[in-house]
Amino acid sequence: MTYEKGSLAPCDSGWLDFAEVLKYEFGQKYVFIFYQKEFIPMIDPTILQDYMTRYNDRPDIMQTLTSLYDFYNKDVPFNIDIVKQAYADASISIHFLYLTRPAHRTERIMMRGISDSTFNAFLEMAKATGGFVETSGNPDYLFREALYASENYYLLYYIPKNYRSDGQFRSIEVRVPSKNFRVIHRLGYFAE
Repeated sequence: MTYEKGSLAPCDSGWLDFAEVLKYEFGQKYVFIFYQKEFIPMIDPTILQDYMTRYNDRPDIMQTLTSLYDFYNKDVPFNIDIVKQAYADASISIHFLYLTRPAHRTERIMMRGISDSTFNAFLEMAKATGGFVETSGNPDYLFREALYASENYYLLYYIPKNYRSDGQFRSIEVRVPSKNFRVIHRLGYFAE
């Protein structure tokens, strides 16, 4: 698989290098991602607004206050679409285990969760690779559920009709006649 240099961020290469190494390993390949819900202390919005009103004629203070809003926004540091395709192409199942322990409570301090964008990125990766997703405050439970999902499955192989080796990403769709099965599969593969 090849990517345009301009489409990659420095963090992308680590994810892609790992997928490339595993791509050529034989057998079932699982990656377990444990991620704990993140919290940061937050200034009460009414206090922040009061300071902004009080010091709107002070650019130095306004810049600091404005930068606090940026601190609360957390972006995913990699290109999720490229990473999803790389792991799906390498036949790697990503099991995403999200630990959701509540925030520690401290008097007069509000804690705000900032994990949404990271959670969504890892969720997309798990779905794209036919992996397992579970959330809980109990890590032991999460790991047992992921192991159970990894041990109970059927493998289906197929050869596409009219295969062309053109380097394009091909999507896969799997359907079964019975509703008694849960179907999870990888997003697709690169036709190399």
